[in-house]
Amino acid sequence: MAKSRVVWAVLAAGVLAGGTVSGCSKSETPAAESTASETTAAETSAPETKAPEFDPSKYIDPQDPSVAVGTGEFLDPAGDSDPATNTLVGFVASGATNEEASATVIKACQDAGGVECTADEVTNDDLCIVSVASDATDVVAGGAGATVEEAKQDALRRAEANGTPEGPDAVVVVSNCNDE
Repeated sequence: MAKSRVVWAVLAAGVLAGGTVSGCSKSETPAAESTASETTAAETSAPETKAPEFDPSKYIDPQDPSVAVGTGEFLDPAGDSDPATNTLVGFVASGATNEEASATVIKACQDAGGVECTADEVTNDDLCIVSVASDATDVVAGGAGATVEEAKQDALRRAEANGTPEGPDAVVVVSNCNDE
């Protein structure tokens, strides 16, 4: 497979821990094969809670030709129904076809307890794909390009063309570069 940069604001070490961070997430440095980062746009001091264990590696097969990235929203543990305290989490999954990879990334999100799970971009080519999100506009968009930055710009253009532009705070939530 390839280089993945997965930003799971609350998913680390196979355990979902909600409430430690909020908002869209970003990572400043690429990490190798599906690792997590906790660099965020905003942080809170809410107590940590645990959900069922989740193993992201079971959704990625290095032999699969197609890879998808997607996102899902995780409700805040306080249950205050304030969407501003929810967390957006990124996922990567693979499949034998683009359709299978897209379905698998949605399943990975749902299995982890996410709601409003989406497959934002999929490829079977040597491209980088991303999910980009904005707290300011609550928009998530997918894009593809030769690099993560080109893919981000593609996602921003697509969002604008769809009449749902990203805000100035738009960040890459998850990326995968299928270059091997």
